[in-house]
Amino acid sequence: MRFPDADVTILDLIRHGEPVGGRMLRGTTDHPLSERGWQQMRRATEALMVNGEPPWDAVVTSPLSRCREFALWFGEHHDLPVITEPALAEMALGEWEGRTHAQVRAAEEGEDRQAALWADPSRTSPPGGETPAAFDVRVGGAWQALLAAPPGQHLLVVCHLFVTNALLRQVLEQPLSRALAFDLPYAATCRIRHERHALGETSLVEWIGR
Repeated sequence: MRFPDADVTILDLIRHGEPVGGRMLRGTTDHPLSERGWQQMRRATEALMVNGEPPWDAVVTSPLSRCREFALWFGEHHDLPVITEPALAEMALGEWEGRTHAQVRAAEEGEDRQAALWADPSRTSPPGGETPAAFDVRVGGAWQALLAAPPGQHLLVVCHLFVTNALLRQVLEQPLSRALAFDLPYAATCRIRHERHALGETSLVEWIGR
């Protein structure tokens, strides 16, 4: 149900493009985008333009380079304010950071904690890293801040795979065990529409795609 008098906030989430070094478990490791990653981000944002113009009131970004550098360039290019939100940084992965998936599997000597984390984040944490529960609380605080700063805006949010998953989990009201349900590719986008109305609040994921 849509409410014609609702106060509507729209968040367009975009995962960063490919970083230098290709696929690996980065977490908070601060690699910049590769040239291919820049191309992916340009194509993805161009696809969201309306009559060749950006529809957003502001850009909100993770502080990590693979998000922030593009956000700053995009904001300057389109004369949009850019807000760096530390709580949107990727989940800290402890001993896994900077390693490929194969390297982590080889070091675990048969215990595939990566697979266990993806299967049920409520029961597994990266060794020496941030717990999924603590990460979920952090991202939840960022979600509430985005809705309140101020309400009624259309924001482009440049963030990470785990961050996007955590936001979608909260919007879809899924259990923590489903906190990594979406394996989104680089520069994937999704839109969240949040309405405040006379009967309360409603959040909907309108689309997911490239």
